[in-house]
Amino acid sequence: MATSMTAFIAELRAFDGRRVVVRALRRKINKPLPALRDKIREHAVTILPHGGGLGAWVAAARISSSVRYASARTAGVKIKGSRQSTRGKSDLQRIDAGTVRAPSWGRRSAGSWHVQTVPSGWFTTPASDNAQWVSAIESAVDEAFDQIRRG
Repeated sequence: MATSMTAFIAELRAFDGRRVVVRALRRKINKPLPALRDKIREHAVTILPHGGGLGAWVAAARISSSVRYASARTAGVKIKGSRQSTRGKSDLQRIDAGTVRAPSWGRRSAGSWHVQTVPSGWFTTPASDNAQWVSAIESAVDEAFDQIRRG
């Protein structure tokens, strides 16, 4: 990037056509998202247990991204995984950390659940190793800077 994120946010806020710039910025930043989704899903199926279908169940999670630019401190890209379960949202962060709650022998009453350890990093490992995502962000911000400065 040419200058700091603080300067970019300040120039973006002062620019009259910022909606067009932000729309193009989001589109370019989200371009590598399908490839990242595939990597995350493939890694989940590979690393998580096959028995009982946990790997396939986690791989079916909805993976989305959001781009924020409110200020230099909060500017960034957030990648999020979510999955609906029978009674609300599932705890995918806990599974990524290496633990999962499961019913003991099919019993789903209040005292029949146990905690099982699973390999950690099904989400964070492929998300953090993606150089394509980082280069897309840097090039999109540089192009947005050029567009703002050209007027």
